[in-house]
Parts: sequence; structure tokens; C-alpha cells
Amino acid sequence: MRMRLLTTMAAVVGLTATGAAAADLLDEIKDRGELTCGTLDYLAGVGYLDDNGNWSGFDVDFCKAASAAIFGTPDKVKFVAVTGAQKFPVLASGEIDILSRSVTATISRDTTLGFDYIGPNMLSGQGLMVHKETGATDYDQMDGATICVLAGTVTERYLADYFAAHNMSFTPVAAENGDQLFAMYFDNRCDAVTMEPPYLAIRRNKMAENPEDHVIFEDVIAKSFEAPFIREGSPRFYKLLQWMHYGMVTAEELGVTKENVDDMVANSTDPRVQRLLGVDGNIGADMGVANDWMVNVIKAVGNYGEFYDNNLGANSPLQVPRGLNALVRDGGAMTAPGWQ
Repeated sequence: MRMRLLTTMAAVVGLTATGAAAADLLDEIKDRGELTCGTLDYLAGVGYLDDNGNWSGFDVDFCKAASAAIFGTPDKVKFVAVTGAQKFPVLASGEIDILSRSVTATISRDTTLGFDYIGPNMLSGQGLMVHKETGATDYDQMDGATICVLAGTVTERYLADYFAAHNMSFTPVAAENGDQLFAMYFDNRCDAVTMEPPYLAIRRNKMAENPEDHVIFEDVIAKSFEAPFIREGSPRFYKLLQWMHYGMVTAEELGVTKENVDDMVANSTDPRVQRLLGVDGNIGADMGVANDWMVNVIKAVGNYGEFYDNNLGANSPLQVPRGLNALVRDGGAMTAPGWQ
């Protein structure tokens, strides 16, 4: 009886696993011939749509990399602009396959919303920018301040937690999107504005008549692990995106770049490089894509360092330092598991 029960259970598990694999979003995307990506359309360096209909930015390039991984080319992506309030309903409804718009990963979001997050592919924190005329240079001088916050994000909760823990108060001024948020701040409708420091620096450089009149506090009040999100229930799609991110980090660690990737395919004798680029083994085929999928990703957006620097860092007008997003060997925190 026990043996019969175990056999029956194994059969059920097998059928369930087969059904789950058949229903995986990766297969649906491949059959559709297009990936759908929700992102910002107004923030240069992150997610931006220009007057000619061209999309660019860090979050945009993640989806272009995913297209390259799946289809071998970065241009099989349909981009959908989403606001902070829309982002989770649009993902949950299935209107988009990936939410790639600087979403902060938290325990509640990861465990209660039915989403999986990829990465994190950016490490930051929640900071504050204030008008220099306030004279404030640190958080302990912000008791009673009015602070502009983005509706539908965790920033107001983080602020409330921080101010409560330090026996201080603040008045939130909510905005529906980033343009409105910073317009209100630069219009002096609040004493300060909160967001991750790189984005504060981007907005200061873009919108302030005199950037030196706005001070970004050196410390942060909360960690911010930025990550694209997908719906739960598609383990193959999840693993592909997770290992795509790891592969970009690994490529930087191994010195594989957009410029030299073809030469590495042809001439590298490093077993790690050969596995990464699909010269050796069947990692890609086992995941449901071509064995040279990471070659296609690197040709599309570069390794992680190139991906970051071309959008936000040294090769961009924004010049946002990598900080924690530098490799561990370079004093940052970005690393990846072994490519075995």
C-alpha cells in the first residue's frame, strides 16, 4: 500500500511539473515572438522615450538584454510606460511580462504580491535632497519638514519608520509620477524630496537652474535593492532572467566585453569563459534558449560594467558613480554565483 501511494504521488508530482513547464511564460513569449516590458518613459539614463520613438536607459536595456537572450536580438520588445501607481496592477494582470522600472525589492513585496524579483541588479538606498537655503545637512535637522514622496512606493513607509524611530515628524506631499514629484520640489512646495541618491543626482543635474543650491545627504535611511519583477509561476523564465544578470556580472569579472566577445568565443581557453559563452556545455539549451545566449546578451548591452556605465556611469552624461554596484574585487558589492 505504501509503495502504491508513493508511486501515485510521484506520478502526480511529475504531471504537475510537466504542466507547470508547459505553462511557463518563457514558452508563451517565444510563441508570441515578442517580450512585453513595463518601464518608465521620462527619466533619461533609467527609462526614456525620445521624440523619435527610441527607448533607452538602464531599465530599458535590461529588457533588450532579455530579448537578446530569448530571441538572439534585442529588438523584439514592446515597451509599455507605467507609473508608480500602475506598476503592480499592470504586471499582475499580465499586460506586461517584466516590470523593469527601478522597483525596490522588499520582503512584503516578495512574499505577498505573487511576484518574483530578479537580481538585485542595482544596489542603492533611500536618500534625501533638500534646498540648500534650509540649512539642513543631515536627517536630524529635518523634524517637522515637508517631504515630497512618490505615491505607490515604499518611500513614505520608510520615511515614517525612520522619523518615528527618531521621535521626529514630517508632512508627506504625494506625487503621482517622477516629473510631478520633482516639479513640486523645485517649485518649493516641499523642503525636501526623497528617492535613491543616483536618481536625485540625475534630477538635480537635469532640472535645477543652479544644482549647487540643492544638497543630497550623504547617508541613506534605508537599503534599496532595485530589481525587475515578474509574476510567480514561471520558474524557467525566472531562472533565465536571474542567470542573465549573473552572466553579465560574470562577463565583467572574466573580462568579456561587447568589443571582444567574438574573439573570446573563438580563442579563449578559459573553461569559465567557454561555459559562459556556450562554447562548452549545453547550459543554454537546457534553459530553453540557444547555447550562445550570453553572447547575444553581451553584444546587445555589454557586460554589467558596460551596461551600468553606458546608461548611468562613466560613459553617460550623468556620471553616477558605481558605488555598491562595482564588483566586489573593486570595493563594491556586485557579485554572482559560479558559472558551472
